[in-house]
Amino acid sequence: MTGQEGARSVLVARSREGNEEVRSRLAGTGISCLTVETIRFEEPADWRPADEALRGVESYDWAVFTSPRAAAVFETRLKEIGDASPKRLPKLAAVGSSTASALERAGRRVEYIPEEYRTEALGEGLPDDRGKRVLLFRADIGDKALAGRLAGRGFEVTDVAAYRTTVPRGAIDPRAVSEARVVVFASPSEVRGLRERLGEEGFGRIANLATAACIGPVTGKAARAAGFAEVSYPRRHTVDGLVQMVKELALHD
Repeated sequence: MTGQEGARSVLVARSREGNEEVRSRLAGTGISCLTVETIRFEEPADWRPADEALRGVESYDWAVFTSPRAAAVFETRLKEIGDASPKRLPKLAAVGSSTASALERAGRRVEYIPEEYRTEALGEGLPDDRGKRVLLFRADIGDKALAGRLAGRGFEVTDVAAYRTTVPRGAIDPRAVSEARVVVFASPSEVRGLRERLGEEGFGRIANLATAACIGPVTGKAARAAGFAEVSYPRRHTVDGLVQMVKELALHD
């Protein structure tokens, strides 16, 4: 089946930037695409921990990033504190290809990406023969298990909030998204954000009717725990893999 006939309506429930990223890739497919902003990225409540870590960035062996947003903030904040080109940068590790690309666009070399684009794989696979001091530069709600896993392997971990993830204010009328039969999530925080903005009844209704298209198993687990009976995620946990899976789900006969 091709074109709009028979296509299932898709709801993209991410940040404003994430929504546009997916929506633009679905353009021209005939898929009806709705978007709802479920999370926003804001500055940390206090920049001092991040700035202190960045001023001492040369003392770390590894800087670890779990999102493109954290990579972008890293570059911006280095410039804002007046140290855009430290004499020595730590080796850089990224959870996946999108995060690595954000670093590489800034002219940085990424030394390590786990074969599976998951924080668990990153924590288990980060090489420990190249130094033990690690700077985790990431969201304030980043998975605490990553820091614990690294510490358990003997790394000395500094976990710094590069940005805050918040839920936009205002309820969403469930009727506005009632036609959606595929809901796109790229993080557990987006699942929580949609639930908060729709309310329990509205969220429960869409969870009963729609398939949660998730970027990976951690997000899939959050969607299932929130009430989605049907959860799918691609073999490669990337936006490209997610979008391809969404097309298959939406155009499935």
